[in-house]
Amino acid sequence: MIRIAILDDDESERVLMEKLTRNYFFEKHVPCEIRVFSLGGSLVAELAEKKYFDIFLLDMELGDRTGLQVAREIREYYQEPMIVYLAADMEHVLEAFEVNAFRFILKKDMKVKLPKAFDVLLPQVEQLDKRSYIMEKDNKIEKILYQDIFYIRKEGKYVTIYHRNGVSRQRKTLQNMYDEIVAEEFFYVDKSYIVNVQHILSCKRGELRMRNGEILPVSRPRYHAVREKILTYWNKIVTVP
Repeated sequence: MIRIAILDDDESERVLMEKLTRNYFFEKHVPCEIRVFSLGGSLVAELAEKKYFDIFLLDMELGDRTGLQVAREIREYYQEPMIVYLAADMEHVLEAFEVNAFRFILKKDMKVKLPKAFDVLLPQVEQLDKRSYIMEKDNKIEKILYQDIFYIRKEGKYVTIYHRNGVSRQRKTLQNMYDEIVAEEFFYVDKSYIVNVQHILSCKRGELRMRNGEILPVSRPRYHAVREKILTYWNKIVTVP
């Protein structure tokens, strides 16, 4: 299921965006859920309620705020949101890329260029889906991207996932959770903790400092292996000039 947010304060433009989007995914036989908004505040409010979207289609000029402001608020919840800007003219094209927008499309070209943007976006969304954890609880489904997970902790009969958008709990063993994730960036640092190396800021004997400000324990038997994994990751991401 691809989840798409459409934001435009012009009703006729919203209707056209939704129609083009729905037709595209119908023809590709890909289920989609589309939410349409006329105000940026309404979209941001849903993000605050942990509503997840794969793709954002944003108008640049809105009644309550600019599309750029909305994008900055979206980035408080998403590390790399997939944003497509649609505008009446090229005035704000440079601003769009300040927030790493995926595409900037003139509305007069929407019928041709929006489906082409989806052609590129769809494989990327499907790849992200493979790198996310799907949690089912109380008849609700929550998708947590691996890149948004800080760490996972065993708490009695539950495991708790600490992630960018809050905390999620599920009744299962920590080892079962580890087996389901199957991603090299996650590893044990203690019998009760699995961490995402992408969010480790520093490591010293006995503790890790995480990107979210928390300090996590590292068991003595695991310390050297943990240190090696961190150094290996850091060496990979260093760019040599």
